[in-house]
Formats: sequence, structure tokens, C-alpha cells
Amino acid sequence: MGFDSSVPFLLFTFHTKTHKLQNSKYLKPLNKVTEKLHEEIFRLKSLGLGYRKIHKKLVEKGYKIGKSPSTVNSIIEKRLKRDKFLNMKVFEEYRNFRIHFYLI
Repeated sequence: MGFDSSVPFLLFTFHTKTHKLQNSKYLKPLNKVTEKLHEEIFRLKSLGLGYRKIHKKLVEKGYKIGKSPSTVNSIIEKRLKRDKFLNMKVFEEYRNFRIHFYLI
């Protein structure tokens, strides 16, 4: 009479969909000066000002910003794109569960 000494193993497949494995410029933190500028731009934007008026206010307050008001518009667009990228949802799930018996 023989007994087999098989050991059960649980096997499965792990699937993930993430943006965090991609090397991206968005993952680098902003420096303090740039962060302060962005905070001021979005504070003024939340008050309902357009990018031209925001540019005018920034120049009056002494912020270093480009000569053209379109630089503010570019900053707004790039920041929104950055925030969208950083806030993407990560999907993770386990699939195909099965048990295999291996002889020792």
C-alpha cells in the first residue's frame, strides 16, 4: 500500500493596470517656487478670472511669469493634464484560481 506525498498549491493570475510603472515627468514633485505660482494661478482661476486677467494680476504682484498671457493658459492646461494623470485609478484583480498537486 503506497501513499503519495503530494502537496497542494494554489495558483492564480494577478492582473494590474497602473500608471505608476511608467517613468513620467509628472511623478517628479514641483519645486516650491513653481508650486506657489500654481497655487496662486488656481486660486485666481477659482475666483472666475480668465488667463489674461490672471496674468495681469501675477505681473502686478511681482511673480516671474512670461510676457505673454498665454503662458498662464499653458500652465493651467499642463497642470490639469498632470493632475488627471496622477489621479488615474489603479485596477488590480486576481483571476484563474486553481489547485495543482505536486509530488514531492
